[in-house]
Amino acid sequence: MARHASIFPFFCLLIALPALLNAQGVQCTVNVNYESVPTANKDLLRDFATEVQNYVNSYQWGADVPDKVLCSMDIFIQSATTDNHYAAQVFFGSQRPIFRANRNTAVIRLKDDSWEFTYVRGRPISHNAFSFDDLTSFLDFYMYLIVAADGDTYDVLGGTPYFQKAQDIVRMSLSSGQKGWQQAATGYSRAVYIEEALLPKCEPVRQASFIYHFAGLDSLAVNPVNAQRNIVVALDKIGKAQNDLGQRSLMVKTFFETKYQEIATVLASYPDKSVFKRLESTDPSHQKTYDESLNKP
Repeated sequence: MARHASIFPFFCLLIALPALLNAQGVQCTVNVNYESVPTANKDLLRDFATEVQNYVNSYQWGADVPDKVLCSMDIFIQSATTDNHYAAQVFFGSQRPIFRANRNTAVIRLKDDSWEFTYVRGRPISHNAFSFDDLTSFLDFYMYLIVAADGDTYDVLGGTPYFQKAQDIVRMSLSSGQKGWQQAATGYSRAVYIEEALLPKCEPVRQASFIYHFAGLDSLAVNPVNAQRNIVVALDKIGKAQNDLGQRSLMVKTFFETKYQEIATVLASYPDKSVFKRLESTDPSHQKTYDESLNKP
């Protein structure tokens, strides 16, 4: 396991965690809300949640290991343009356990507003890595993204092979003309997110994810003082990366949207309150939350 030079020692955790490996399967809960579509379409979508859940949970997205990434997918069907063609908004979330904490931590939370797909009730949903499909390629992209983000929390840049698989799907999508796969100058974009994830200049953000989770959260039960320091190391690393990028990073934004409340809670007792002032610069959207922790006695 790689070790960042500025991380405070956590050798005992490395010894204690031989079984904590990045998981490449998923255990995903899928919920579908189709109240916005006509009654006839509601009947056609009756089995959709079950079929999507079976699809993502039955496929092995990477190497065969015993643990699976816990995730959720909340699909809001917004319209039905034909009997079998739909537009939806989807919320994705994943989590993984914290060592000796009896609780999980959120790893990634994303909202995608631009999913258009074809679904025919009763037609098998099959995985095909070599052909773009507006239904399965979307699901594949996000499962690889979730597995990649999880992998980064257990090893430095451990999610790279899965980010690359997600990037392959984006490249296949370019000839489809499907909405949601193109580069976008503002807001969330699948193409921008995955491109950024694999840029060398964004590697410090992903490295910080490992420090934050493995040397930070997972170390809280072993050595809470060093764990907090490691979390601060990770946050300062992200702050420097944000400055070096010279623009608002989508990966940085996603990290803090997922983590800001946890950061404020975990560091509430940290003696050097200047970390919250630095966070206000790196993550101004959540300044109120950081101010509350800063002002706690």
